[in-house]
Amino acid sequence: MEFNVTIQGLPELTAKLAQAPTIAAPILQRALSASQAILAKHTVKGVVPWRTGFLTQSFRAEMTPGMLRWFPTASYAPYVEFGTKPHTIVPKDKKALYWPGAAHPVRSVNHPGTKPNQFMERIIAESKGEIDAMFGTALHQITAAIAAH
Repeated sequence: MEFNVTIQGLPELTAKLAQAPTIAAPILQRALSASQAILAKHTVKGVVPWRTGFLTQSFRAEMTPGMLRWFPTASYAPYVEFGTKPHTIVPKDKKALYWPGAAHPVRSVNHPGTKPNQFMERIIAESKGEIDAMFGTALHQITAAIAAH
């Protein structure tokens, strides 16, 4: 005994599935681009440590196909994010260190280190819900575009 099953629209569906990367790419790029605005919205005082505001203002975005990088350009950002181990501070150009309030110039200072202040994690946590929702919408747009005749 033999059974034959005919799937209506199979050639069209197969053709659409072959086009899936071409259909998905611009939708995903739009979602990535919009993610930049969400990340920027949450890169604010209270989430990012604030002394002068420079760290917050130093954030930049780099976008390539399929990837968005959101990062601070301030040279000291890694030290704030990851902290520092105890270390000795010595003068760069002079023979001694001095600062207002110091009793006298000193040759070196033993710094106790700093605790990590993981502001990047907080930015992501604050942004996650909105970004997840945006990519959920993008997924629905992709599946609707692939399924459309």
